[in-house]
Amino acid sequence: MWSEGYNIKRNLAKYSKMNKYLLIRLGAIGDIVLATAAIEAISQAEPGSQIDLVCKARFAGLLKGHPKLANVYGFDETGRHSGLRGLLMFIHELSANNYNFIIDLQNNPRSRMITLCLNAGKKIHWPKDTWRRRMLVWGRGRGKTYKTVIQRYLAAVEKAGVKQPEAKPKLYPVVDDTIKLPQGEFIAIAPGAHWPTKRWTGFASLIAKMQNAYFKIVIVGDKSDKAIAEEIIKTSGANATNLCGQLDLAQLTYVLSQAKLLVTNDTGAMHIAEAAGTPVAAIFGPTVKQFGFAPWRPESRVIETELDCRPCALHGSKKCPKGHFNCMKLITAEQVKDSMAQ
Repeated sequence: MWSEGYNIKRNLAKYSKMNKYLLIRLGAIGDIVLATAAIEAISQAEPGSQIDLVCKARFAGLLKGHPKLANVYGFDETGRHSGLRGLLMFIHELSANNYNFIIDLQNNPRSRMITLCLNAGKKIHWPKDTWRRRMLVWGRGRGKTYKTVIQRYLAAVEKAGVKQPEAKPKLYPVVDDTIKLPQGEFIAIAPGAHWPTKRWTGFASLIAKMQNAYFKIVIVGDKSDKAIAEEIIKTSGANATNLCGQLDLAQLTYVLSQAKLLVTNDTGAMHIAEAAGTPVAAIFGPTVKQFGFAPWRPESRVIETELDCRPCALHGSKKCPKGHFNCMKLITAEQVKDSMAQ
């Protein structure tokens, strides 16, 4: 049973003597992408096992063409699965499945309800660490080293007997020849972010400094980023390709997989690019690497300014609590350009 997701047709007969896993991750884009490390771990340890995933329906496109998933169940939180009645309907749609393991990588009331009501030999809940990140915001423990979200996801699947500590997130881009990309190598730019304080304002200056560079520029984002991209192109005078608002998640994954590099704020595009095989130069302002969501590829870079007021929020905010926005304003286009050359 598939719900607002993508069906990867598989011959499930070969799974009869292997384990059946259900992973649940109802978070945002980056959360789902990072959770693919758990899929890779299970697949590496048990190549024949069946792996199903529950995610929000609007993000199911990220997993289009994923060869290691038997089923993706899309939870339509604003449509047919909204409210308690919708949640119970969704649970009923999954109730015929009997899993060996259900691994709840969300661990909120909704995911716990789904886990509780389904049949499984063993149920595992990922321990949330929101309290630790809040402590960082409050100024406690900033000098310590913490496990990344990827490491913590892998620790959850280890409770199911799967030990693959080196597994990494991975997406499988589907080639889309309908997208008009520039010929030759290009650098992708993702200037948007849900929260205003996570948006670096120096992209136009950066692109202007890259005018004589060999690489072409492709700007990506959703519909809300289109005007930002147009202003960047106008201010920089660059002949860039603006794809904002033109791509679904599967297409975005393909575009980022073709880029030489992605220059981005701390957003979902950063995680998509890395999982699709592309390094990133990520600009961090109100958030910090210690939250556990930083880039993991050796070639990737984080550009940030060391300030006592960082981090100031778990996810960003509408405006700088201090009023100066120095975490972003002090990052120069030259700094970002230099990081790209490393």
